[in-house]
Amino acid sequence: MTFSSKLLLFGEHTILRGSAALALPLPLFSGKWAYTTPENAPALQRDLAEWCQYLAEQQSKGALDTELDTARFKQDLQAGLYFDSNIPNGYGAGSSGALCAALYTRYALQPIGRMEEARYPELKRVLSQMESFFHGSSSGTDPLIVYLNQPVLLHANGRIETIAVPDWPTETSGFQFFLLNTGIQRSTAQWVNLFLKRCTEAAYLQSIQQDLIPLTAQAIAAFRAGDWPNLFEEWANISALQQVHFAPMIPESFHTLWAEGLNSGHFALKLCGAGGGGFLLGMGKAGHLPPGAIILA
Repeated sequence: MTFSSKLLLFGEHTILRGSAALALPLPLFSGKWAYTTPENAPALQRDLAEWCQYLAEQQSKGALDTELDTARFKQDLQAGLYFDSNIPNGYGAGSSGALCAALYTRYALQPIGRMEEARYPELKRVLSQMESFFHGSSSGTDPLIVYLNQPVLLHANGRIETIAVPDWPTETSGFQFFLLNTGIQRSTAQWVNLFLKRCTEAAYLQSIQQDLIPLTAQAIAAFRAGDWPNLFEEWANISALQQVHFAPMIPESFHTLWAEGLNSGHFALKLCGAGGGGFLLGMGKAGHLPPGAIILA
């Protein structure tokens, strides 16, 4: 079974302050369980053995709200099991989320089913506990998206639902989504902590709540309606606000290109996840995308 990367299309950082968010699987990258010889395994397993031990300890302390067969996981690792993935680490594409979803699928003794929508908040909590090994803390959103393998709308009130989304805009529609590779690997926790620290400032928090969160809701509505001209306008408005409020999270080498997109009206950039590096997410007018754009079709 293959587990894809994920894309947080809307809600970067604002989800932590009560906004809605929309995320979906990103088949551009993926990973799956595979076997190699026990001699070659350590080089490919990275920190899987440490993770196995961590999960076993959490389970024994009652800090894991699910039952995993960690003994079988350990045996499989000794036999050469590893996660064969091309999802880039530290790029906001859900590399650890895919790994968590894969482990839960393979080793959860009583897994929550992918169609049990009423239990999605519980599932998200369990997956966050598993992923905390990698980030210190986790919302559980990334592994949830990968596990469900469907577009997911996370409502401001905590409700989670899978949704149908329109086809991606293509060149004939006049607009296209794309990624830009900053070439910088980053840590999620660092930038989340910065955002939360800035939110202790009254003026900053007010702008997030009164400006950025409503724009995010409007962008989600335009996306779900397939209204690409309106979405491009909302996207550019979000980009302009992120240029101000998330400036430290935008790699310095991309500040000029970010401004160029807004000034020209040809494209607009957003963070892809926490920021600080990894990918940038863009929407632009067909034929006017920046150099290096990876078009999402």
